[in-house]
Amino acid sequence: MRCTCFPSLALLGALGGAAAGALVPSDASGGWPPPEWASAADMAEPEHWPNDPDYGTSVTQSGQWGFYSFIPAPSGYVRPEESAAGMAIDLAWRFTQGDPRVRIAVADSGIFWGEGDLLEKVWLNQGELAAHKPRHADGAACGGEGALAGFDCNGDGVLSVADYRDTPELTPAASEGRPQGDRNGNGQLDAGDLILNFSDGSDDDQNGYVDDIAGWDFFKNDNDPFDDARNGHGTEGAKTSAAQTNNQLGGAGVCPQCRLIPLRVGESHVADAQDLAKALLYAADSRANVVQCPVTAVDSTGFVQAALDYAHAQGTLVVASMGNAGSRHHSVPATSNHALPVSAVRHDGQSVATSTTFIDASPCSSFGGNNVLAVSSPGCASDATAELAGVAGLLYSVALDRGVSLSPGEVQGLLVATADDIAVPESQEPGSLYRFSQAGFDQRFGHGRVNANRAVESLREGRVPPAVDITSPRWFEVVYKDQVQGPVPIEGTISAKRAMAYDYWVEWAAGAQPLAADFKVIHKETNVAPTVVTGAEGPLASLDVRTIGTSHLRDPDSPHGEDDRAITVRVRALAHYATGNVESEARRTIHVDSDPTLVQGFPIRVGDSGEGSPKMADIDGDGIRELVYPTAGGALHVLKMTPKGPQPLPRFPFMTGVTDGLRALPASPATPDYLSAPAYSKVNSELGREPILSAPAIADLDGDGRQEIVISTWPGTIYVIGADGGARRGWPIRLPEIPSCPLDPGAPASAPCMSAAARIARGAFASPVLADLDGDGRLDVIQAAFDGTVHAFDRDGNALRGFPVEVHYAGPLAEEPARSRLLATPAVADFNGDGLPDLLVASSERLGEDGEAGAVYVIDGRGTTAPSGPVLAGWPITVPSLSFDPLAAEGITASGVVGRFDGALAGVVQGNGAPPLVLPASPGEQRELLATPAGALPRARGGSPSGLDPTFGPLSPAAGARTMIPLLSQPALGDIDQDGTPDVIAAGASKAAALALAGAQGATQPGPHLLAVWSGRSGAMLPRAPFVLEDYAISGSQAVVDLNGDGYPEVLSGSSGYFLHAFDGCGREPRGFPKFTGQSITTTPAVGDLDGDGTLEIAVGTRDGWLFAWHTEATTDSLIAWESLHHDNQNTGNLDTPLTQGVARTAPRPLTVDLCEGPQQAPLILQLGGGCACEAAGAEPRRASGARGAGAALGAALVGVVALWRRRRRA
Repeated sequence: MRCTCFPSLALLGALGGAAAGALVPSDASGGWPPPEWASAADMAEPEHWPNDPDYGTSVTQSGQWGFYSFIPAPSGYVRPEESAAGMAIDLAWRFTQGDPRVRIAVADSGIFWGEGDLLEKVWLNQGELAAHKPRHADGAACGGEGALAGFDCNGDGVLSVADYRDTPELTPAASEGRPQGDRNGNGQLDAGDLILNFSDGSDDDQNGYVDDIAGWDFFKNDNDPFDDARNGHGTEGAKTSAAQTNNQLGGAGVCPQCRLIPLRVGESHVADAQDLAKALLYAADSRANVVQCPVTAVDSTGFVQAALDYAHAQGTLVVASMGNAGSRHHSVPATSNHALPVSAVRHDGQSVATSTTFIDASPCSSFGGNNVLAVSSPGCASDATAELAGVAGLLYSVALDRGVSLSPGEVQGLLVATADDIAVPESQEPGSLYRFSQAGFDQRFGHGRVNANRAVESLREGRVPPAVDITSPRWFEVVYKDQVQGPVPIEGTISAKRAMAYDYWVEWAAGAQPLAADFKVIHKETNVAPTVVTGAEGPLASLDVRTIGTSHLRDPDSPHGEDDRAITVRVRALAHYATGNVESEARRTIHVDSDPTLVQGFPIRVGDSGEGSPKMADIDGDGIRELVYPTAGGALHVLKMTPKGPQPLPRFPFMTGVTDGLRALPASPATPDYLSAPAYSKVNSELGREPILSAPAIADLDGDGRQEIVISTWPGTIYVIGADGGARRGWPIRLPEIPSCPLDPGAPASAPCMSAAARIARGAFASPVLADLDGDGRLDVIQAAFDGTVHAFDRDGNALRGFPVEVHYAGPLAEEPARSRLLATPAVADFNGDGLPDLLVASSERLGEDGEAGAVYVIDGRGTTAPSGPVLAGWPITVPSLSFDPLAAEGITASGVVGRFDGALAGVVQGNGAPPLVLPASPGEQRELLATPAGALPRARGGSPSGLDPTFGPLSPAAGARTMIPLLSQPALGDIDQDGTPDVIAAGASKAAALALAGAQGATQPGPHLLAVWSGRSGAMLPRAPFVLEDYAISGSQAVVDLNGDGYPEVLSGSSGYFLHAFDGCGREPRGFPKFTGQSITTTPAVGDLDGDGTLEIAVGTRDGWLFAWHTEATTDSLIAWESLHHDNQNTGNLDTPLTQGVARTAPRPLTVDLCEGPQQAPLILQLGGGCACEAAGAEPRRASGARGAGAALGAALVGVVALWRRRRRA
């Protein structure tokens, strides 16, 4: 909706303490919960507020406005159409404040046990505590009835930590500032203390989880879900959904009487899908009514979908975040079946008193056709998820009170049917200050803002909508007119078991957000009996896509044609009650296309995402390359092209081992075994394989003339697989265990262990690298890992002498940081000229104030045996880098690359939000943390270091802010302008888009996402760079190849906006580009001849589990500079590493103005504007003055972004 410029979480930051003017407990009368007769006007009176100090609104405090049914502090500026600031949770409290029988499982970063508002809210597993019942101080048994017999010491009818306060068996004894039993030393008796006191190694309730007293940690695979990294994301979300309320502490929870089951799935708001899947299964088996899932998975797997299906069947509703990237990036589980995705809306001013609307789309909240509901939230979609989980808890509580068992579909139907539609007519006017909205569904607001009170009242009246569920086609699937053999079945179910009868319609319309009048009926039925579940025995209907068109008016959130091929399938149902009719619906966005350039048999539904990226190599030795593709489901596919389509080589796909907890023979005595849990009798545990999220490395390791494939998994296992599909002797290798540091001060600490001071773990995201480190003529396996070290092994799996090498900053420019992981893949080059390769390594350690920099190292190939130590002289170098996202973007996460710039060997490194730095082997003096080293390249004409200039090229088609901020991607190299010097390639965004990601609205239109190319000779962007992408190129990089035979290479780059582009130095695309996938591309494309016909194919995978391959017109003797992620099949990241395909020819002359003149070749979808002009090679760029060069030029642009990210982190 409306766009203004303010920090997304400045409000939360301001409320972190007791703000001046905030309500004090005496300001509230204690008249909470409100009486049933109270109105919205009554809710504006403090006497009906809970006495929590952060809840109320005042002159200087906005309060928890998202709960309000009224407009606080009316100033006369608010649109007259709006009557409520939030979701009317305050009115819903008239009828229910929750029920302790309702359980909300919080799948997140874990919990701070000592948080005051949560001490009494954690669900305790009576079955596991049966042998450890609480007792009175004199040893007498406690009371209680039924299941609570012997547990209810304080007589409140609920088992909580308070019942254990006087239990004599608790240790240690009370001491100053610490109650009896405070084993974790936080000054409170909490559920974590009960875990430490009563874990006895027995699975007393025989649910498959030993000592699951208060949730589980699926990230560390133990029974204590404490947030040992002190991230706080899970704790804040738990407080939002179900904090203890009216206790004169903090804020109110949406469902104050609901119980919380803390489930740790990661250390921040991102997690591995396999860990999330295990948590979902646990939640369902624990009879959780709701799973609060604000995390987004780094991957997508069949296991997480199976877990969602199981939870749905067990009656557990999974509320999922649309994502916090402010983009259309496909977040998981939001794009999965049987999840309820939500986005965020908020007020548009610095405070409620200065706002004009309370339905402003949060710019950091992602959007798309899968969005279902909008939630009033001061933050992004993560916070919205917590609020909606609490609202769902209220509904389940009302249902329990009335003896009704609600299904997840019915809860979703209630929320959709009672939502407040967001439709602002002025938002549709050109130049409007409001983000586009319309009557009915739209991508940013779903079906509207949640109205908790109306949902509760509808349930109390018995007006429960039908449960409508679509399971196929899959979200955003591309259906090809030239491939389908008949109508496409639409599968799902419709039920309305409480109604007298129901009607339903299956419809379709063009676009991702068509109006209700645009839909055409495919099939309908009326007066269906309530005992009939439509779709249980066959498809709901079918749609012949061969006969339909997708033409429609382009929607404002798809300016580059992202949704031009989209259609929406809608299933609408109407339940008939004596008191009236109630409607519900479900919808599905898919794409309809035709593409004759697809390789036969593609795209392939592999079922799991492929963040690791494809490679092409001759595995079977017949002289033709196969397509090698690793997946998050643990499958390594090796596909051979045949006349019948792609076929796997014998014994492929190779499958990694199952994750910890799912092994019949656990990896160690400390590793748990979950296989006896009820869920695994119905869900195939074999789906829970260790995910491969990094690129495979391919070479002949053993000298037999056939290539081996090396892969590493996210949990930290390295495999070497032969061409026969079997693991080689000595492999796999499991990287060292990194447990959580013990919370009990008296317990011995294992070393190393994970804590706030050492954010390390077992695992790997960096790709394995192959290089001969010891000079014996044989390739070694190099792996940077989550334990903060670089490991190296010989071909037989033996650790190389001098390795592992710990990477930890101890330099003079910053205080020693907390230890952290290595996410970046090392690049290989001989930096010190001793004839042995060295390693360019970046670390995720956060340096400086609030993590404003990271460090990059060059490690001697001899490791710790090098005479001068493992790090070369002059290194590490500190690099400006924003730490705005735990794990994903802190320190330096982008992999470095290596090339020769005017003959000088140099590494190229990229921080978050800063231009890449070109650093020679001797980078020179660095006087300040953020200063450019004296030897940085390229150099200005006066000889001073200048670096790469973030300023746009003068002819760039990009609109909005004229500053490029590299983000969430990895650099590549290639001589794009053919002047003999490599050019630097990086993806990112304009300042405006970065501000949206940070949570501020800075312009009426969102800023563009960009692909930059800097001249390696001058440091300036090529004149037409950066080029426009549709969305972020999250975690991906680029390939560089000449696709049209003109001698000038194209840069191949995908994004979350569905397209794979091929830009030359002037931003032009060859015939047939861009390619459309309909899904988020998170992989780097690979290039090679897969069918032996002398022309090149391109392959790329998607987040949604599809693998695409296209024919091109390029021949095998084309210029290929960068063939796949990390340049080559050994993953060296070095432009000088010889490729086994293509040629290294150069164009007859550099790309200059006269060669670019003439009409611009228009891409199929993205029009970049007319004409192209490139300045002569070597021209001096415009650049900022000052000693810091490009860093200073970018500094001003990043000031606001940094401030916003810091506020988001603190909140």
